[in-house]
Amino acid sequence: MPLPEIFAALRWWAAILILGIAATPLAFVLFQKLPDRGYAFVKMLGLLLVSYLFWIFGSLGFLTNNVGSLLVSLAALIGLSLWLYRYQRSKDSVQPSLAGWLQEHRSQIILTEIVFALLFFIWVWVRAQNPAIAATEKPMEFAFLNSAGRSPNFPPLDPWLSGFAISYYYFGYVMTSVIARLALVPEPLAFNLGIAWLLAATATGAFGVVYNLLSAQKVRRSARILGLVAALAIPLAGNLEIGLEVAYANGLGSPAFWQWLDVRDLNEARSDGATPRYESSNWWWWRSSRPIHEYHISGRSEDGLEPIAEVPIFSFVLGDMHPHVLALPFALLSLALALVWWLPERADLKPAPKQDHSLASEAWDSSGWIDRFHQLVRSIGIPFWLLSAIVLGGLSFLNTWDVLIYLFVVAGAFFLARWRDEGWHSRIISQTIAVMLILLLPIILLYLPFFLSFRSQAGAPYILPMLMRPTRLVQFLIIFAMPLWAISILLISLALRQRFRFWKAGLATAVLLIFVLFLLSLFFGLIVAVSPEGAGRIAGLASELDLSLPPRPEQNLAAGWGVTAVLSILPTYLQARVAYPALTLFLAATVGLVVMIWLYQFRSQEARQNTDKQDVLPFALLLIATGTLLTLGPEFVYLRDNFGMRLNTIFKFYYQAWVMFGIAALYAIGYLWQEWRGSRRIAPVLATTGYALAFIIAFLFPIYAVNSRTIEYRGSAASGVRQPATINGLAQVERHNPDEYAAILWLRENVSGMPVILEAVGGQYSGYGRISANTGLPTILGWAGHEYQWRGNTPEPGLREPAVNEIYSAPDLLSVVDLLNRYSVEYIYVGELEQGLYGSTGLDKFAEQLDVAYSNNSVTIYRWQPQ
Repeated sequence: MPLPEIFAALRWWAAILILGIAATPLAFVLFQKLPDRGYAFVKMLGLLLVSYLFWIFGSLGFLTNNVGSLLVSLAALIGLSLWLYRYQRSKDSVQPSLAGWLQEHRSQIILTEIVFALLFFIWVWVRAQNPAIAATEKPMEFAFLNSAGRSPNFPPLDPWLSGFAISYYYFGYVMTSVIARLALVPEPLAFNLGIAWLLAATATGAFGVVYNLLSAQKVRRSARILGLVAALAIPLAGNLEIGLEVAYANGLGSPAFWQWLDVRDLNEARSDGATPRYESSNWWWWRSSRPIHEYHISGRSEDGLEPIAEVPIFSFVLGDMHPHVLALPFALLSLALALVWWLPERADLKPAPKQDHSLASEAWDSSGWIDRFHQLVRSIGIPFWLLSAIVLGGLSFLNTWDVLIYLFVVAGAFFLARWRDEGWHSRIISQTIAVMLILLLPIILLYLPFFLSFRSQAGAPYILPMLMRPTRLVQFLIIFAMPLWAISILLISLALRQRFRFWKAGLATAVLLIFVLFLLSLFFGLIVAVSPEGAGRIAGLASELDLSLPPRPEQNLAAGWGVTAVLSILPTYLQARVAYPALTLFLAATVGLVVMIWLYQFRSQEARQNTDKQDVLPFALLLIATGTLLTLGPEFVYLRDNFGMRLNTIFKFYYQAWVMFGIAALYAIGYLWQEWRGSRRIAPVLATTGYALAFIIAFLFPIYAVNSRTIEYRGSAASGVRQPATINGLAQVERHNPDEYAAILWLRENVSGMPVILEAVGGQYSGYGRISANTGLPTILGWAGHEYQWRGNTPEPGLREPAVNEIYSAPDLLSVVDLLNRYSVEYIYVGELEQGLYGSTGLDKFAEQLDVAYSNNSVTIYRWQPQ
C-alpha cells in the first residue's frame, strides 16, 4: 500500500480519536451508570453529535457545507461537553474527576483503544486487497458520499436526478464525509477507510456492551474476555453456511441430506475433483446471505428471490457502505443507552438520592398528560432525555427501519426497571407509553428537516400478509445457531431452576403470540383484498392455487368480495403453516420462556427486595425477546416495498436480531459460569463448548471470503502476477480505463459547486451513472430503478431517459437546446460508453459547435452555457 495512503489511514484514525476525546466528558456524565462510563462508545457519540450539529445548522441555513463549519461544530461539541461535565461537578462533588477515573481505569481504556485500532488497521489492509467501488450498491453509495461533501447545503443534491435533493436516509454519508474532511482524505480513499471504521466501531461497541453487561452483573473475571469475543463474533464471525460449504465441497453428507437441507447451490450434484468453491474467486460467499430457500404458498420455488439474511461480516466483505452498515455502530450505542435506562443509580458514585415517588403515586393518575411528561422528563434528566432522542433519532436518519426497534428496547428497559423497582401496577403501561411519546416527539422535531424531505418507497397498505411457506427451522439455525445455542441453554437452565412454576404463563404467552400474529396476518390480508391492487394479488394467488372465486367487481370493490377471497385461501394458508410449524413453535416458546422468567424475577415485593438490583438478566432477556420477535414477525407479515416480498423485511430485521442474539449469548455464557456451580456446571460447559465450536466454524468465513475477494482483484499468489494493494477505490478504473480515470480526476479537481453533467443513461447495477457517482456532480438521470425505489411512483425518471437519449442522438444541436436549458446542463461527457451507444451521428454536433473543457485520447468533456 503506498505510503501516502498509510498516512491517510493514520489521519483517519486520529480524526476519530479526536472526536472521541471531544465527547468523553459528556459520556462520563451521561453514561455514569455504566461500569466503563460509556468510554467504549465515545467515538460513535462524538461523530454523531458533531455530524448532527453540522447537519442541523446547515439545514437551517446557519452554516454552510464546508470545513470551517465542521470545525465550528467540533468546537461546539467540545464546549458543550466540558460545560456539562463542569456543571455536574459543581452540583455533585462526590463524583470522581474525569482525570482521576481515567487514571484508575487506564487498563480498560487502553484495551478499548487497542480493540478499535487493531481491527481498524486490519480491515484497512483487507480493503486494500479489493478496494474497487464497483458492482452491487457501491456506485450509489459513492455518489451519495461525493454529493455529501460537494453540495453547498443540506439536504445534499441527488447526483442521479439533477435538480432534486437526495430522498434517502443519507446521514451516514454525511458522517463519513465529516471524518474524511477532518482527516483531509479524498473520497476515493474515504470510502474504504469508512468501511474499516465501521467494522472497528462495531467491534468496539460490541465489546463495550458485553463488558458493561457482565461488569454490571459483577461477572468481572470474564467480562473482558467475553467482551473481546464479542468484538470478534458480532462483526467478524459468519453464519454456519461456511461449514456446510466446506462439508459439501469435501464430499461429506449424502445426496439425500443435501436435498433435505435444501440450500440453493448446495442441493445439486457435486462435481468430483473440482476445486472447492470457497478457494476460488467466484462469489460463492454470496450464498451465505441467502440460506433460506423460499417457496411460495403454492409450492413454487422463488429462485433468485430468497430472503436476504446478511450478517455483518458479509457486509464488510462485500464492502458496501449501505445504511444498514452505516447504522450498525450506532445500534450498539443505542443498546448502551438502553442499558443506562435499565440500571439503577450506582451507590458507589454518590449518596443515595432522595426518593421521588411521583411516578408511582396517585399523582400520576390525577395529572394531565403535560404534567405527566414533565414528571417523566424530570425523573430522567433533561440532558439524558435529549441525548436519548438524538441517538435514537440518528438511527431514523441512518437507517429508518431501525429506530422503532431500538425505541422498543429503550421503552422495554424503562418498563422492566419500573416493574423491578415498584412491583406491578397499571401505571407502568401508561408511563411506558408516555416515555415513547416524549422520545418520539423530540426525535421528529430534532430531525424534522430530514423527515420533510424524505419520500418513502412504501405504499399503502404498509403491512402485507406473508404468503410464503414458513421458514424451515434448520435453515433458520444455519444463520443463528451460534448465539441461540447459548441462549437456549440459559433459558432452559433458568426454567429448570424455577421448576416451571410459571409454565402456564409462558405457555399462554406463546399461544397468545401465535394467535395474535395469525390474526394480524389475516387482518392485513383483508385490507389487501379490498384494495384494487391487493384484490389483483389475491385473485392471482387464488388462480395459482386453483381456487375459484366469485367475479371481482370492476368498480367500487366490495368488502364482501375481499372477505370471501381471503376465507377461500385461508385453508391452504393454514395447511402450509401446519406443515412447517417448527420455527414458529420454537420462537413462540422462546418468548414464553422469557415472560415466565420475568414473572419469576419480579414475582413479589419480598422477592424484589431480596434481589440485587444490579442483576442485568431481565435486560438480557429483553434483548432475547426483541431478537425473537424480529425473526418471528416476518413469518406472518412483512413491510411493503418495491420488492413486493418479505426479502427486505427479513434483511432488516434479521440484521438487528444478529446483534441482539449475539450480545445476549455472550452474556448468557458469563451468567451461567457465575450462577451455576458444582454439579450444575454442565450448563455453562455445554453453552461454552457449543458456542466455541460454532464460532470456530463461523470464523472460516472471513478467512476464505477475504482470500476470494483478494484473488478477484489482485490475482492469486500462485500466478506470480499480483496487482498492488491500495485503498484507492478508483484504482480499478485507472487500471482498465485510464482515460476515464484522468477525466474523473479532472472533474473532481477543477469543477467546483454542483453543475449538471450529462452522461449516458441505462439500467441499474451497470456502468451507467459512473461519472456522477465518481464525482458527485448531478446528472440528468442515473439509475432510474433506484430513483423509483427512493421516490415511489414518480414519473420523473421516465421523462428524463428519453430526454438524455434525444440530446445525444439528435443530429443537430439546435433541436436539443431547450432540453439542455431545461435541465441546466453545463458539461456534456462523451466517453467510450457514449460513443459506443450513440455513435458519431449525434455526437459530432458537440465537437462542431461547443467548446471543449477537457479532452484526452478517448474522452471529451464539452462546456454548455445554459440560458
